[in-house]
Amino acid sequence: MPNTPLRLFWLFLVLCSAACNQRPKFISFYYWRTTFAPDSTEQTTLKDNSVATLYVRYFDVNWPDTSSAPAPVAPVHFDSIPAGYTIIPVVFFRNRVFERSTPATLPALVDKIWALVRRINASAQTHPKEIQFDCDWTEKTKDNYFAFLRGYKQRSGDIISCTIRLHQIKYPDRTGIPPVDHGVLMFYNMGNIDAGPGSSIYDRSIAHRYTPSLRTYPLMLDLALPIFAWSLQIRDGKVIQLLDKMNARSFEKDTNFISTGPQGFSTRHACFRGGYYFQENDVIKIESVSRDGLLEIVSEVNRHTNHRIRDLIFFDLDRQNLEQYDKNLFKEILDHTD
Repeated sequence: MPNTPLRLFWLFLVLCSAACNQRPKFISFYYWRTTFAPDSTEQTTLKDNSVATLYVRYFDVNWPDTSSAPAPVAPVHFDSIPAGYTIIPVVFFRNRVFERSTPATLPALVDKIWALVRRINASAQTHPKEIQFDCDWTEKTKDNYFAFLRGYKQRSGDIISCTIRLHQIKYPDRTGIPPVDHGVLMFYNMGNIDAGPGSSIYDRSIAHRYTPSLRTYPLMLDLALPIFAWSLQIRDGKVIQLLDKMNARSFEKDTNFISTGPQGFSTRHACFRGGYYFQENDVIKIESVSRDGLLEIVSEVNRHTNHRIRDLIFFDLDRQNLEQYDKNLFKEILDHTD
């Protein structure tokens, strides 16, 4: 029979090794504005939650109909240097870029993106070793997109992550597994934008159709959670436009609107608000995710991933978004992942 003290010693080593491999989770935020200049509320949130990493949108990439090549759109400008934070650049691609690309044009695209990222890094006085790409690729574009990811990895040597939607989790045999170091599960924008009772940001019934597939998805994942809100302007039962960055607070003190419930308003008088024109009797449908909804998302993801989720990234760092929630919410959600 093996020596009991020796057996206990080896058990101790195994347990220590397992504990060391489970690194602590962290709270991070996306920063999705064209000028980097966090205000006092945003800075306080970062400090109170011990945030060390910011995922900063550097620019979009589109392929205009009038152009013979893809081009960057609205690069970020740093009004202040993000001292004390690890900055991870995020580049958003319109899917049409990879619809129009060919294997022959991809090396030039890699070089163009790599060079612009380096210039923005220099302006921010930051030296990131990781970059994230955001693209809702399809079966049609996956080969070009994945070739771009491999090319960028070879060119830069950076850690590469990319965003992954729920439908790409469920159908990896069709949409493919991206060749990246890890993914970011975007747990929002999953419903239809319509006048019905559901929410296009988070719909529990839709999410439940996809989350069981997380159990077999091979990539380690971060989890991106929605703290943003928007409104839908509805006229004669049809959505006529999406009102970005307009939540309940945008209407509740304006006498031109009357509340029809916790998530809606009706227009009493024709008016302008937030740069939008409203006719009398227009309906405003507010869409956001409550505290309970965010905790529900984390519980659902945990249940199907055996706690393989790494960090939480909230979209996005903006005073208007932060003021919707209790200041302790972010730590509460982080604790909920254990």
